[in-house]
Amino acid sequence: MNRGPRRRDSVASLTSVERDGDAGKLALSDDEEQTLSRYIRKCDRRLMFYLCMGYATDSLNKMALSNAKVAGLTQDLNLQGTDINWALGVYYLGCLLFQLPSNLVLKKVRPIYWLSGSMFCWSLVTMATAFVRSAPELICCRFLFGAVQSGYLTGSLYYISFWYPRHMVRRRMGFFFASSGLGGIVVGPLCSALTSAGGGKLQPWQYIFLVIGAISLTWSFLGPIMLEDYPDKAQFLTDSERQLILRIMEQQNTVASSQQVRFAQVKMAMADPRVWLWTTIDFCANAATQVNGMFGPTIIESQGYSPAVAQALTALTNFMAFSGMASIAYIARAVRGSSTAIALSNFVTMAGFVMALASSSTAVHMTALFLFSFASPQPAAHGPAWEMANLQGNTKPAMAAAITAAFGGLGPLATAFVYRDQDSPKYALGHSVCLAMTVLCLVATLVLRAVLARENSRRDQGRQSLDLMDLTEEQIQDLADNHPDFRYRL
Repeated sequence: MNRGPRRRDSVASLTSVERDGDAGKLALSDDEEQTLSRYIRKCDRRLMFYLCMGYATDSLNKMALSNAKVAGLTQDLNLQGTDINWALGVYYLGCLLFQLPSNLVLKKVRPIYWLSGSMFCWSLVTMATAFVRSAPELICCRFLFGAVQSGYLTGSLYYISFWYPRHMVRRRMGFFFASSGLGGIVVGPLCSALTSAGGGKLQPWQYIFLVIGAISLTWSFLGPIMLEDYPDKAQFLTDSERQLILRIMEQQNTVASSQQVRFAQVKMAMADPRVWLWTTIDFCANAATQVNGMFGPTIIESQGYSPAVAQALTALTNFMAFSGMASIAYIARAVRGSSTAIALSNFVTMAGFVMALASSSTAVHMTALFLFSFASPQPAAHGPAWEMANLQGNTKPAMAAAITAAFGGLGPLATAFVYRDQDSPKYALGHSVCLAMTVLCLVATLVLRAVLARENSRRDQGRQSLDLMDLTEEQIQDLADNHPDFRYRL
């Protein structure tokens, strides 16, 4: 096998974009820069729009239960004790069991059918939830919802990484996560209107599940029309756009349609302590983030508001969440690093929980809710983007994203059981647990930053003992982000 200059050239080609982090450093001409801009605009208006609106409808479906709770579901189903907590938490168990293999399945199934099909299935499950008659039936439906929905988040993140140059991924993922806040803004007023309207043969909480499920079901039908599988086969691109993006993606080793699952990279992802630090950040961040999503209407109602008003007010708390997630990419750019941006959001989140614990005033509690609703989603939105920007290879990013989403997504499972009805209106146990989770998130962020900075320093000093001349092309590809020329973003 030839292991001479040809492979050396390919190594230089592969890593140049990673060192610079800027497609403009690939010696693009003015015409090529304009072509790249046109390509990005097309992808944003078509692919990102569909994915973001899909994630917004996902948020609607996830929040349907918390809004149905204050619309009479608890009384109609005669839920007792922790029944509602199990219904809220079991969703994350469904995600855990099915999220890990979902991205590997995406390598075998066409993305346009996998992503829209996932949305189609979760919409049917949500609509079916309108007809449950007992706590076990409700819990089963929510578990099934988590199972069929699990592939959309990690699949979308993986999909984005194969359409955009590496330095553009973080901002797109920021917009993607922020879109869940759009769903949150809509769900409050929508559920409030459905709760207030009443009438008909069904109860208000049943209309909530039916209407929300129908919205995402309708959007799922547009998937095969708006999405394309991969850039090299996209019909909406011109030849010049397709050739240019293929050139860039080949430099980054992210031409998805030409790659197969690399099990060496699967094992690498599972054994990488950095992946598990990102997972810890995601776990802790999600625990705090979902306080508003799972218990926002309940917390607001406990402050003396009617169910309909409580649902309507969640539009404001979800607007704060949307603002926080939408701003995190710009904050990261302003402070010159994802880790710094996440740390700052942790401090603001901690301030909110401390305020809620220290006072019994309704005004202070509502202010605290707005505060941690704004700051707590930022690490959950930016952590995965930070992770994807720091992973290389054709399979490792997919596996790492699945690990982080599956195990990191279990954070809300703890939240589901610590916000108990008997703790109303202060919810001291729940706020204390989420405060502790936020502190742990901060610690994990600082540790990960130190680990990445140390590894960059080692590689800058040439202390990584690895002779590329002894490796085959496939072995070089399987180095992924362990390649000596790769540098981590802090």
